[in-house]
Amino acid sequence: MPQNEPSGGAPFAQFRSIFPLSLSAALSETPGWLAAPLVGLTLLDQGYSTTAAGIVASLPAAGIVTMSAILPAIARRAGVVRTFYAAAALLVISLLILVAASHEGSLWLWCVGSYGVGLGASMRWVLTDGFVNHIAVSGQRGRLLAFHETIRSCALGFGPLVASFTTDDPARGFLIAIAMTLIGTTLTLGIRLPEVKTGRAHFSDLTAGLRLAPAAFAVAFLCGVLEGVAAATVPLYAVTMGLSAATGALMVAASGLGNLLGQLPFGAFADQAGTQPAIRLSIVLAIAALLVLHPMMEAPIAAAVTMAIFGATAGALYTLAVMEAATVNSAEVSMLPLLAAIAVLYTVGDIAGPVLGGFVLDVAPPLALPAVFIAACILTLAIAGRERS
Repeated sequence: MPQNEPSGGAPFAQFRSIFPLSLSAALSETPGWLAAPLVGLTLLDQGYSTTAAGIVASLPAAGIVTMSAILPAIARRAGVVRTFYAAAALLVISLLILVAASHEGSLWLWCVGSYGVGLGASMRWVLTDGFVNHIAVSGQRGRLLAFHETIRSCALGFGPLVASFTTDDPARGFLIAIAMTLIGTTLTLGIRLPEVKTGRAHFSDLTAGLRLAPAAFAVAFLCGVLEGVAAATVPLYAVTMGLSAATGALMVAASGLGNLLGQLPFGAFADQAGTQPAIRLSIVLAIAALLVLHPMMEAPIAAAVTMAIFGATAGALYTLAVMEAATVNSAEVSMLPLLAAIAVLYTVGDIAGPVLGGFVLDVAPPLALPAVFIAACILTLAIAGRERS
C-alpha cells in the first residue's frame, strides 16, 4: 500500500525522485502508442485489408489487458524490480520483431511484435505507478501523482509523433522506439526501487479490488472511454459536422494539451478537498464540455477550446482513480493488483469508447454522440455516489 506519511508540504526531493521514474515510464510506453498507428498504416500500405490492419493494430491494447491481469503474479514470483527491468528486454525484443516484420512483410511477425509491445509497455506502466504510489507522501499524493501522470501521458503524443515522421520507413520508427526504451531504462538504473507489495497475487485480487473500490474502477473505465473518444471519434465527429480533417486533428491536439495542463490542478484540489469531490468536479466539467460541444462545432477555435477543457477533465480522472484506489486499506488486496485492475479497465474503456462512438455516428444523428457519453458520465457519478452512501 502507499506510504501514509504526514505531510508538511511535499519537498522538492519528492518531485526530483519521481521525475526520472515518470520520464522512464513515458519513454517506455511510447512504443505502444507508436506501434498502433504505424503498424496499421504499414499493413494497409502492404496491401492488407482494413480489417486485418485494424485487428493487428489493436494487439498492443490486447497485450496491455492481458499483462495487467497477470502482472501481480509474475512480479510476486520474479520480484517487482526484476520484472520491471525484464519488461524493457521484452519491449526491445518485440520491437526488433516489428523491425523484421517491416522488412519481411510476414503477418505473424506483425502480430507477435505488436502483442509483445503491449505486454512490455503494460509492465512498465503499472510497476512505475506502483513505485510512485509507494514514494509519494500522503498529504501531497494528488500533486505528486498528477506530476507523474502529466509526464507519463506525454507518451500519448510521443508515439503518434514518431509514427507520423516514419511512415515511409517503419523500421526506422521501431528503432527509434528501441532507443527510447533503452534511454528510459537507463534513467532508473541509479534509483533504489521499492519492492511494492503484490499481496497474494491471485487473479481473484482483481475482482476483490472491484468490490472494495468500485468508484475507482468506474472512474478509470470512464477515463479510458472519454480519452479513446477524444483521440479516435472526435475527428470523425468533426468531419460529420462538415469541418475539415485538419480541424478534427486540431481538436485531438487540444484535448491532449488539456490533459497535460489539467492534471496538477485537479491533483492539488484532491489534496485539499479529497478525492471524491475532485472526481465529482471533473465529471461535471466533462459533462459541461460535452453539452456545449455540438453548438461549438460551428466555430473551430471554440470547439478546440472546448476539447482542451474536456481533455483536462477527462485526463485527470485516471490520476483520481489511482488516488481513490489508494484509499483502500485492506489485507485482502495490495496496491499492485489494484493498479493492474485500473490499467485493465482504462484500456478496455479506451477500446470500447471509439467502437461505441463510431457505431453511434453510423446509426444516429451527430447530436447523439455527446449525449451517449454524457449518459456514461452520469452513470459513473451515480456509482460513486452510491459508494459514498
